[in-house]
Amino acid sequence: MGTTLGRSATGEHALHLYEDEVTLTTTVASFLSPAFASEQAIIAIATRAHLASVEQRLRTVGHDVDDARRSGRYVAIDAERLLPRLMHNGLPSAEAFKNVVGAPVAELGGRYGEVRAFGELVQLLWREGKSTAALHLEDLWNELLGYAPLSLICGYRVRTIGGHEGPRVDEIVRRHRTMPPRD
Repeated sequence: MGTTLGRSATGEHALHLYEDEVTLTTTVASFLSPAFASEQAIIAIATRAHLASVEQRLRTVGHDVDDARRSGRYVAIDAERLLPRLMHNGLPSAEAFKNVVGAPVAELGGRYGEVRAFGELVQLLWREGKSTAALHLEDLWNELLGYAPLSLICGYRVRTIGGHEGPRVDEIVRRHRTMPPRD
């Protein structure tokens, strides 16, 4: 699977399997960085710790995260608080996803043309042992990618999914279009 990180066109669904936080932060910041130069919108749905790390990395490489946030071009969402709003009977609800994730992406796309996103909701589900729900959520993201002006990178901690290889990883990889080099 090739990688086009940093030069993606709308519709990219990238996967990053990571061992450590530094590599995740660096890869996600590299994926989001082009949005600053081209004045695209950015939405990051991650844990508070990962949001803070990615934002710090973006600042370190010269991006004005605070200005992008003030203008509405950068939206950061706490994944741990958002996830319960998406769930219904143990699975992500397509309707809730459309309202809670799809609507903001569409609104940002309408204002800024394209949206680059980092998502960690699936990693949280996998960490909770809800692999079926995580894969269902990946499918919802893929549906959104089919009609929204969106490029997305998902981060999965390798130890959470049981390593770099195997049927569980294959299911995750099949739902993504690109994959950066492994750390």
